[in-house]
Amino acid sequence: MSPFYLIPVPLFALLSFEALFAKTTAEEAALTIPFTQYTGIYLVALAVSYVMIMFLSSHAGKLGFMDHPDGKRKIHTVAKPLIGGIGIITGALIAMLLFTPFWQNVGLIIAVLMIVVMGAIDDRHDVSFKIRFLVQTGATVSIMYFGGTVLHSFGDLMGWGVIQTGFLAVPVTIFCIIGVINAVNMTDGLDGLAGGTSLVAFIAFGMLAWLNNQPELTFISVAFVGGLAAFLRFNWYPSKLFMGDAGSMSLGFVLAFFAIEVTQKAGGAVSPAAALLVLALPVTDTITVMVKRVLKGQSPFHPDKTHLHHIIKAMGFNHRKVVVVIIAATAISSSVAVLGTLMHFPDYLFFTIFLFCFTLYFAASYKLRAIYRLLIRLRQQKVFNIELGEVLR
Repeated sequence: MSPFYLIPVPLFALLSFEALFAKTTAEEAALTIPFTQYTGIYLVALAVSYVMIMFLSSHAGKLGFMDHPDGKRKIHTVAKPLIGGIGIITGALIAMLLFTPFWQNVGLIIAVLMIVVMGAIDDRHDVSFKIRFLVQTGATVSIMYFGGTVLHSFGDLMGWGVIQTGFLAVPVTIFCIIGVINAVNMTDGLDGLAGGTSLVAFIAFGMLAWLNNQPELTFISVAFVGGLAAFLRFNWYPSKLFMGDAGSMSLGFVLAFFAIEVTQKAGGAVSPAAALLVLALPVTDTITVMVKRVLKGQSPFHPDKTHLHHIIKAMGFNHRKVVVVIIAATAISSSVAVLGTLMHFPDYLFFTIFLFCFTLYFAASYKLRAIYRLLIRLRQQKVFNIELGEVLR
């Protein structure tokens, strides 16, 4: 395993020491999450996921978990194992069981197991979307029933007052969670893309949970960061395996869980619109694609190559740069969410930033030819003796 896996460890030390020095009494200091726990949960998730992925990849053919090229939507040319998601979730769950109280997270654990099992069956046999939605709904009910994870408020998005979900809280929660699940699932189109963007989102949510005084959520985020770090070792371009629906849907579910948990805490510091910024890219891309499909008279779930990663790649960018650009965009929007929370941005400011980005992206999706012509002209230019054609491809 690469020494790069140890990069997060100094950050854990920084968080632990900063929190320790911030305490004013011995009782408060005793509540500080020690460095060893941060490091332990990360390393356990990392090691278990790594070993699990190695083991499953060697048996993927016998188990039938292989993704074969179709010459149409899939861009890979050789069959690859679809076991990365099972490895990620196994590592994260085992780390959670070892370092967090079981009964405190029983609803989430049951829900994630439901999603990953259904996703694995889908990877193996292609499950109907109706069954997928039914299981996703059941998983959402699990976290609502056991953990009280319900979307009660969207915050003061317009500056006119807090928008409450009221008696629609349960259906709205189900709708939003299923929406995020499928948004993340749709980003899984290039090597390293879903894993890289999810890694950034988990880091952001972990930091938001830490700022919100929710250490148990920070633990869970660290567990998933460890699992994803192990997975990306095998999935970065050119990939050796994929996460499959078992991975992308499970990650989408847990990210939606985080978005609700960190924003619905009574007296919490995190705005619901800040969580929306963390998930801005997959949410914006999915809404745009679905709206355009409906306007064309197609099903919103009709498969095509109109997602952001397809578009950027079609404009001449190589695989690796497409992934890096999208991960960087996710990092920027997530940084705005974290820094804005530190600076106490109001809900409507977060939402205004999101609306601006959404409107810009939606409008740009209708100007692809003009953007493409602009890129062609830029590729013919030099800036400080640097060929832009070499950079923009």
